[in-house]
Amino acid sequence: MNRLSNRIKPTTALLAMLALTGGAAADTIVGDLTWTSGSVIDVTEDLLIQGTLSVEPGVTVNVVSGAEIIVQSGGSLNVQASEAQPAIFQPASGRWDGINFEAGSSGTLSHAAVRGTQNIAVHVISASVSFEGSEISDVRASAQEQSVFGIYASDDAQIDVAWSKIFDLVGPSGNDGDGGAGGTIVSPAADGNNGHVNGYNGPHAGDGGDADDGNHGGDAAAIRLYSGATASVSYSHISAITGGDGGAGGFGGSGARGGNGGDGIAFVIVGNGGRGGNGGDAGLAGNGGDGGDAAAIWASDPAAQVLVFQNLVYDIVGGSGGKGGRGGYGAQGGSGGNGADTGITFVCGGNGGNAGYCGDDSDGGDGGDAGSANALVVENPAVRAIFSQNTVVDILPGARGDRGDRVNTTTPAYGGNGGVGGWPNYCEGSDGSDRARPNNGVNGPYGAYADSAGLMASSSTAGIQAQAINNIFSIGALSDAYAFISNGSGIIASDSNLFDTGAMEDYFTGSGTTSLGFAFVLGDPMFADAGSADFRVIPGSPAIDSGDSFNVSSLGMSVDLDGNPRIVDDADTANTGLFDPIDMGAYELSVTPDCPADFAEPFGTLDFSDVLGFLTAFGSMDPAADLAAPSGEFDFSDVLSFLGSFGAGCP
Repeated sequence: MNRLSNRIKPTTALLAMLALTGGAAADTIVGDLTWTSGSVIDVTEDLLIQGTLSVEPGVTVNVVSGAEIIVQSGGSLNVQASEAQPAIFQPASGRWDGINFEAGSSGTLSHAAVRGTQNIAVHVISASVSFEGSEISDVRASAQEQSVFGIYASDDAQIDVAWSKIFDLVGPSGNDGDGGAGGTIVSPAADGNNGHVNGYNGPHAGDGGDADDGNHGGDAAAIRLYSGATASVSYSHISAITGGDGGAGGFGGSGARGGNGGDGIAFVIVGNGGRGGNGGDAGLAGNGGDGGDAAAIWASDPAAQVLVFQNLVYDIVGGSGGKGGRGGYGAQGGSGGNGADTGITFVCGGNGGNAGYCGDDSDGGDGGDAGSANALVVENPAVRAIFSQNTVVDILPGARGDRGDRVNTTTPAYGGNGGVGGWPNYCEGSDGSDRARPNNGVNGPYGAYADSAGLMASSSTAGIQAQAINNIFSIGALSDAYAFISNGSGIIASDSNLFDTGAMEDYFTGSGTTSLGFAFVLGDPMFADAGSADFRVIPGSPAIDSGDSFNVSSLGMSVDLDGNPRIVDDADTANTGLFDPIDMGAYELSVTPDCPADFAEPFGTLDFSDVLGFLTAFGSMDPAADLAAPSGEFDFSDVLSFLGSFGAGCP
């Protein structure tokens, strides 16, 4: 293992200063330093980069839990690795705090893999950073209700993300709320005492404690743009971004049972029974926490121009709301005391005391609201967003939280029993009144549904303009999942997009403005194998040759997400788009022209094996060798056709 070199270790004075200012000890790189190919670097504390750190292919950087790599003003981090030998930044133990580009710094992450961080993988503040062929994955939160981001860019930062992958970001699930405490008897005595004559009333019971709400689930976004940040995101895969589920609300605490009334006694005056104490009211049930929101790209407050093109975005799922807590039981009232008996003629026995009232049951708690999910969100306000040539699949909101239940108060049937009247020789005292249990708790409400979208533009201030061109939207089957949501002063202009099966009005909603423009298509995109996340289209797809190629050159889209030519005419499909034929979505249908001379592997390359393959086929009169008219005859014209094709080479 290699320790850091060309660095300044903190002095005793520096460590003392850091302790006074709340900082931590750190390694510092000044000047130029290169981590050479194949090195293994252990980062055991915060690493400050004040000069230029260059990272070559195959370097592995192990960072201890809680440490971060900080590129300070004037510093630069340049990772120049390769697809075959990426530079890997990973935790040595636990989770580390990622890479932080401070104001005035810069960086290039080419084929870097940033894994196993907490909260934010790469933080860019007033800096310019480019990502190419890189991977950001496995980001989790350090605390409840904490948001999780792959890249967080703010304060006029500029980021350029190309040919990269961002995946496996999960917001934290909320903890369940604690239940309320049970009520207690107010008086130290559980029951009223027998009186000198009349029995004492039973003490009233304490109310149940209120339950805690469940915590909200944390938000998750692959890329978060804030406060003037600008981004270009292209040729990338963004997937498996999940908001955290809300926690369940706690159960309401039950009230305590009221004390029984004391019995009356016979003395000079015949005593009556005391009244039973009231039962305590139940504490409030806790509400379920809201589910966390999820987004591939989230720009706001305000964000500058956002360009998003040639990307595959799928499996973006909002968190589910937590279930509301169960209501608590109101407690039974105490029983009334008994009236005194007497054997004296013409003297009635004492009356029985009335029962105490039953405490009120509490209602079930509210279910938590569902978390939303979006491929691109621009809000409050964004200057402009262009969303072009993307394939967007399965953008699904979370489930709304289930309502909290009321308690089952069918037993016991009464809050308390009235006391029994005393018995004499002449007459009887009356029995006290029973108190019926009120059974007055109700079920709580369900949480609210959330809408989700491929593209959402929402603002209450200046207008947001978002343009969607040549995309495939296969959002999902839920009724609250849309291709577009525009709210307030949000404006979405849609041209040449393919919407999965359904009625056109099912694909946009909101109080803002959405214009469908021209050349929209409804139908099944016909993915090659959606179950295996292969979202290339197959022959017959309505996405083929139906797009608008006008903006392709201006955005630099010469190839598709597989690196194949972007504008290819499929001879078997009518051209229904605008200008040169181009497919909608991130992939162009691969059209392989026939090459008569390519008879043997490796296909796509002509060599002596193709000559042997042709001669074998010709000798056996294989139809594959019948390259020229007259058809069905194997003669010298077939040989000449092969030689001409072989000499020209495969297209």
